[in-house]
Amino acid sequence: MIDKSVFLQEEQIKSLFIDLSKNRHQGLVISMDNDSVFHAFTEVPVVIPSGKEYPALFIVHETIEDFIKEKKKDASLIEGIIIHLFIVDNVLKTQAFFYKKDQKKINCIVKFIPEKSELYSRSKGLLEISVLENKTVGIVGLGSGGSPIAVELAKAGIGKFVLIDFDRIELSNVARHVCGISDLGRLKTLAVKDLILNKNPYAIVNTFEIDVNEYSQVCTNALSNVDVIICASDNDKSRFLLNDISLKFNIPAIFGRAITRAIGGDVLRVRPHKGPCYNCLYSQDIRNTEEEISQKERQAKKFLPEYTSEEDLNSIVQVGLSSDIAPITNFMVKLTLVELSRGINSGISSLEEDLIADYYIWANRRENVYDSWSKLEYNFNKPSILRWYGAKIEKDANCMICGI
Repeated sequence: MIDKSVFLQEEQIKSLFIDLSKNRHQGLVISMDNDSVFHAFTEVPVVIPSGKEYPALFIVHETIEDFIKEKKKDASLIEGIIIHLFIVDNVLKTQAFFYKKDQKKINCIVKFIPEKSELYSRSKGLLEISVLENKTVGIVGLGSGGSPIAVELAKAGIGKFVLIDFDRIELSNVARHVCGISDLGRLKTLAVKDLILNKNPYAIVNTFEIDVNEYSQVCTNALSNVDVIICASDNDKSRFLLNDISLKFNIPAIFGRAITRAIGGDVLRVRPHKGPCYNCLYSQDIRNTEEEISQKERQAKKFLPEYTSEEDLNSIVQVGLSSDIAPITNFMVKLTLVELSRGINSGISSLEEDLIADYYIWANRRENVYDSWSKLEYNFNKPSILRWYGAKIEKDANCMICGI
């Protein structure tokens, strides 16, 4: 019989040795891949993995003799895992057995999920993990843009998040969203929170299930102490609000969007009072207009005549492939990490010299506004698709928002 693997949380196991007067601890184990791999917990985890749940029993032995005696006894579980723990010469020893009804016990190889300090050890030297774990990022909009940004920042070691979105996962989202079929109907904030915690179980994630256009003060309060604001919303009214918050509290903000079936997109970084703000680039008249048409059918219908055909409706609400949106979200992640690491000697410090522009343009296809762009081929001298271009945009001295 091939040995199975059982993964244990290192910090949970350490806690079992604090009080040796209690040597038996009930927990749970999740079985995956036809009982070939297990994740065992001394307490219910924040994010429960997908799989079949069995009981788990953790037994802490004071001596190796105690362990040998206990191991000879019949299992106290009909089905589940028993994990034996004991220390020999200051080294933790483990043995685990999986029991299933009417089957022989199966030996399991014990593996540990490391403590917080080791979780992102491979990023050390490139990113200052100890600094990033204390940084807070606020993300408004958790659709096809904001959700992958949240996950990537969690993977980079960001320790604190404020997530804002009022919407739920719909079937039309699945093709482009980081969440899947099993998340249908869930609030995007809570579904993405689970993804963050699955990457970094030590992250602190606060969620707000609100429409920022209706609850602007709640949004303002929620973002007032973050280190970077990421705007991944799909309407200009919310973007202007986040621009105001950025300027009021002197917080850098990253604005990103994909345009018309994701033929391309742009990214604006607002460094308050050091460069252009969102209002410098776009007319203040937009502030009171209706929201843009996004991928959601119900939003599009608000703007179209009742006799609009299904074909025309579908062509309007399609926003492109996930792979077309990915370059934009990835660039927003880069800019965010640069802002959070600014002034710190890290492996990405050189990007501060490269990313001096505040406005960037990306094209996926030679369509629409990019019709006249050169073919990519071997061209280095003319604007072509699938490359980032930084544009020098000056701060508007007469801007009614940041120029006052």
